[in-house]
Amino acid sequence: MNSDQADAINQAIRLLSLRHRARAAALLAPLGLHPGQEALLLELARTGPMIQAQLSEALGCEPPSVTLMTRKLDASGHISRYPDPTDKRATVVELTDSGKALADRVKDVWRALAEETVTGLPAKTVAELPGILNTLTANVDTRRPDSRRHGLNGEYKPSALGFVREHVEQIMRTGTTDGVTMKGRPLVLMTYRGAKTGAIRKTPVMRVEHDGHYAAVASNGAQPANPQWYPSLLAEPVVELQDRTTTRQYRAREVFGDEKALWWRRAVDTFPDYAGYQRQIDRQIPVFVLEPISDAKGR
Repeated sequence: MNSDQADAINQAIRLLSLRHRARAAALLAPLGLHPGQEALLLELARTGPMIQAQLSEALGCEPPSVTLMTRKLDASGHISRYPDPTDKRATVVELTDSGKALADRVKDVWRALAEETVTGLPAKTVAELPGILNTLTANVDTRRPDSRRHGLNGEYKPSALGFVREHVEQIMRTGTTDGVTMKGRPLVLMTYRGAKTGAIRKTPVMRVEHDGHYAAVASNGAQPANPQWYPSLLAEPVVELQDRTTTRQYRAREVFGDEKALWWRRAVDTFPDYAGYQRQIDRQIPVFVLEPISDAKGR
């Protein structure tokens, strides 16, 4: 890349960021909101009550910033805060009825802003844009070591969920994913870096494969919130996937539009319960496509 290309890219991203934020501020002002507060309201509308630390991780904000936003929204009557019954040191944040109504208005504003932002772009480009922007964001993330160059090295932190630990331990002990199933359907092992801790995490996912590419479906068993690995893949999309005895490195890319519909059909064909999960919950289940970026190696 020459200096003119670099300047054009950096200037375009800088101006987009500045002008998008300014336009968002103008649209949110009639609602009595400042940029950032709308993201907090929308996250709570998607997931339901959250511990404040989890909300900080989901938004990609420092805890003091989230604390300030929750105080202001609490004072406005849009959220309530109370101690977590299971951990008195943690604070649960929940939308009030006023907050739920405001979140619905924010969705309309957010939709209008998105439509305004992509005016003039082909539909195919619009569908691909979230994945492109997520990749750009991950490329300049300074919060953790660059695993794209150095691999997924670091301390492995087992899951708090017993059945996940048992599956992972079996795969690590036997060296293969053979025999590890869910409702009789085969699983593969995904290794990734945790967004909050930077530790190495491992989780089995349903084996949805097509032409050497895989899907990772963030169903979370029809829970109202996305699985913990969802924000981690957005923050650091390079993962390792083990299928039977073969492991290789992949780049995870969330898909949308027609591409998501295609992979969703493949996922449901593989594991029909996904369709039932989607009917049970309000959130749209995210789908990532894992694209190979390294040669396969046996284990």
